[in-house]
Amino acid sequence: MNPGAIDPVPLHLAQPGLTDRPPWWQMPSDILACFEGVSPSGCKWYRIADASLGIESDDFALRTRFQRVYGECVSSYNATVEPRLHCRVQIVNEVPARSVTFSGPGETELVDFMLDLFRDRGYVELNPETSGWRAIGLTGRSHPILISKGNHCLVDAAEPWQPLIANCAVNWAMSMQPDVLFFHAGAVGVGDAGVLIIGGKGSGKTTLSMALAARGQDFLGDEVAAVRTHTTELLPMRRAVSIRHGPRSSSVDRTLRDRRYPTEQFPDGSTRVRVDPGEFFPSAHERSPLLRSIFFLRAFEDRARVESFQPRVPDLRLLAPLPCTFWGTSPAKPLMQAARLLSSANCYNLYPGMPDETASLVERIVRN
Repeated sequence: MNPGAIDPVPLHLAQPGLTDRPPWWQMPSDILACFEGVSPSGCKWYRIADASLGIESDDFALRTRFQRVYGECVSSYNATVEPRLHCRVQIVNEVPARSVTFSGPGETELVDFMLDLFRDRGYVELNPETSGWRAIGLTGRSHPILISKGNHCLVDAAEPWQPLIANCAVNWAMSMQPDVLFFHAGAVGVGDAGVLIIGGKGSGKTTLSMALAARGQDFLGDEVAAVRTHTTELLPMRRAVSIRHGPRSSSVDRTLRDRRYPTEQFPDGSTRVRVDPGEFFPSAHERSPLLRSIFFLRAFEDRARVESFQPRVPDLRLLAPLPCTFWGTSPAKPLMQAARLLSSANCYNLYPGMPDETASLVERIVRN
């Protein structure tokens, strides 16, 4: 979610005497009473690997943004699918906070969950001065953006709260799946073989994933990869793709020139093109191939090349699962699962060159 794409909500406090009251985070009972009897709105369900995530939002920006990013994960509601998480966002005009309720199996302490998952986002715990409630704010500010109690929270209507709630919902849905590991990685199917592409920010995961998809391979995702541990299946996580400026597959370049796609300003200052994989690669399938190869992206070179290697214990750090995988379980379990995946797959250090050449090299290696 991009906080720059969502405008703050203007407030018009019309209730007499409201401006004389304490700040909203110091009177949560009064704020909650405002949402009693609010009619439910439509809920849209999304498939997040093996879980269902329902987004029911009165907030237009959150609802439309979520559908835009995760539109290819939309699914019909199925009461038999477990685990299932429901996120409800309620709005009442003139109330300076929004109500957010998570309904799923068990309870999660939201403040601990958010601080653990989003350690690099500048969030810190604050004292809300309200018994039974906990608060999160931004570093350097004295007032909270969110207060929570159990699975319920109130968020500041005047702050860009949507990215925090949307990311929390997706990560919560992922954390409910103990038999699925999630990685910051690209995932493709080359023939019948599943391939993971591991690398840091800007290392070329999206470029290589799209170059392979442009050559007819199955595009499963470029940002988050999901592996079902007991079968080693790669599960589709096809959210919208953001394409940076730079070298691209010739086929991807032609498609971008021939059609008009929206651009978007990201928090890091870059401008990217946002595309839906299903529209960009209409012939790509959404199968769940077995994981066979893992490519670890290294420094760019003039010519693409690979080095195969036999993983050892120190190499486990190369395949670190996302933080949500560790929530609510012993850290040893996901680490052992990742170690088994690493030992069962063919592992390569990949030094990428131009995208088409690199994709061709990956295909040859996986098929041999």
